[in-house]
Amino acid sequence: MSKNKTCVILPCYKVKHKIYQVYKKLIKLKIDKLIFVDDCCPENSVRYLKSKVREQKKIQFVYLNENNGVGGATLKGFNIAKNQGFDILLKFDADNQHRTIDLKKIIKTLKNDKVLFCKGFRKLNLSSSRKRKMPFIRIFGTNALTIISRLTTQNYYLKDVTNGLFGLKSNIFSKLNLKKIKKNYFFEQDLIFQLCKKKIKIYQVNSEVLYQNETSSLRILKIIIPFTAYHLQNIFSRNEH
Repeated sequence: MSKNKTCVILPCYKVKHKIYQVYKKLIKLKIDKLIFVDDCCPENSVRYLKSKVREQKKIQFVYLNENNGVGGATLKGFNIAKNQGFDILLKFDADNQHRTIDLKKIIKTLKNDKVLFCKGFRKLNLSSSRKRKMPFIRIFGTNALTIISRLTTQNYYLKDVTNGLFGLKSNIFSKLNLKKIKKNYFFEQDLIFQLCKKKIKIYQVNSEVLYQNETSSLRILKIIIPFTAYHLQNIFSRNEH
């Protein structure tokens, strides 16, 4: 497979009413493959999508027998894409909160040979956050977790560490110890920590999130304490190889 072949992985859980809209947005782009990973979704989101679209080589549907968490489902998709020879692996959430223009910016950045990882970020100041109708508790929680991540990674340029839109090269993905990466909602932050531990430069592009009638099971107040504990674990493991 030629260089810079792109594969977008979409972890799917309770997105039945949004997944087809996401599919219609992505199918128009110059992406080599889309992998929809059904994370044992109670709504059978991916089966629903499959019933609405025609079979084609560009699309792959994956069904997990048990819930792996957003990180676990994403890593399953990344492994499949890597084994199929794709060079650029991207995560795009299936809840229709990401913009395709931002995905294209990340792909363009990753086509630079020197770039191994690139993520999206939102401007998290109060005015920008309120303009996008971001709930106040999320503004507070995301800022708090970003500050903690800067301390644990010792990368003080990090922005918006909970952003779910990112991509990386398959060669760096192959070097990650996936057992050390949390599979739950801490996934993005843990991945960033592991990359910083390997001295991988974190490239970041501004990306917006579209807040609508979301059904996310993430509750920011409930995750602040456990996530802080995860970060403390990472601090103590910083010198491990």
